[in-house]
Amino acid sequence: MHRHLIVSLGAGVAALVVVHARAAPVVIESVGLDKGNVTAQLERSSQYFVNAMRKLIVQSYREQYRAIRWEGLEETMTRSRVARFEYRFTLNGVDQVRVYHAMDGLPLSVIADDAFGGTTPRGSPTPPQSPGSLDGSSGSDIEETSATETFGAANDLVDADIGDDLLFDEFDSMNVRARVLPSSGSVLASYTAPGAQGGLDAEFKAMRTIENDIRAGVIPRGGRIRGAIGGATCGSCEDAMRRLSDEYSVDVRVSHMFGSIPSGEQRALIESGSARLKGRMLVGSEGEPLLARDVLDSARAAQIHRDLSPRALDRTFKGFSWRRRSFRLGPPRLPRVSEGSSTEDTAVSAEPSAAPGC
Repeated sequence: MHRHLIVSLGAGVAALVVVHARAAPVVIESVGLDKGNVTAQLERSSQYFVNAMRKLIVQSYREQYRAIRWEGLEETMTRSRVARFEYRFTLNGVDQVRVYHAMDGLPLSVIADDAFGGTTPRGSPTPPQSPGSLDGSSGSDIEETSATETFGAANDLVDADIGDDLLFDEFDSMNVRARVLPSSGSVLASYTAPGAQGGLDAEFKAMRTIENDIRAGVIPRGGRIRGAIGGATCGSCEDAMRRLSDEYSVDVRVSHMFGSIPSGEQRALIESGSARLKGRMLVGSEGEPLLARDVLDSARAAQIHRDLSPRALDRTFKGFSWRRRSFRLGPPRLPRVSEGSSTEDTAVSAEPSAAPGC
């Protein structure tokens, strides 16, 4: 998916890592039960991207769209992990912190084009005999080219992400967005695999932006990273953390989240009566999620539903009124024939009445 868009990102430079005499440590910790602070910070990072996407939709996508397009946008935004990396350093005797916020995946402008442009995805509900065709499909939907294909032919992801800067108006010099950056000159090599692209991982974007700022003199080398990832990191990104640490003498400590905890710990919580399983989710006595990842996922889903749903944007679905289908619900239930009439209705004859006098 999107292979033609991300070819340039996958060609990371496999540079020789120079190990300094006193290599800075790299520590990766797992967050199990929610303690509040990490999830709250990542929830705030997520809100920046939700706000930017809302701004983009309001400015550029004002038409009515089929329900499945809104659901595709919600799915993409929800499954994209977020990361928050603090870079701590001392400048002129004063401690400083520059915070980098990142989200997995393609630039927001490309995500929106994929969601609202191009051919209507399969499964899109269409009212029978809608204007434009006898089979219920819209002629414009059939004839449109995939937004991703059109976009990828004329632009590069790096340029697209630069353009997205205009959507983010809540950042400043010490609170910044980590973007997609070119691989030239970087010691951080990303992997490329079918259906995956390490260069678009949230934590990789954060590390490459930190590296770029060090090389540009915006921040000094030898600082400390304190990071959090709203999901599990991969081996490729762990390797990038070590490369960043070795090359720039950076102390790296990152927390990431799994959707489970060790079985012994879970069993002890359940036996103590402080937890139970609700499906596969570990919840408290009142049904609240206990794991940090579940808490964050629930909070982000609520953000997206609150700010990016058609209802939140005062939109109706193309072909259906809002009452007929709500966000993230299945296709509308069509009324049975018997539900459209009462016993007092006058029956309609299959044959026209005979003309008077015949």
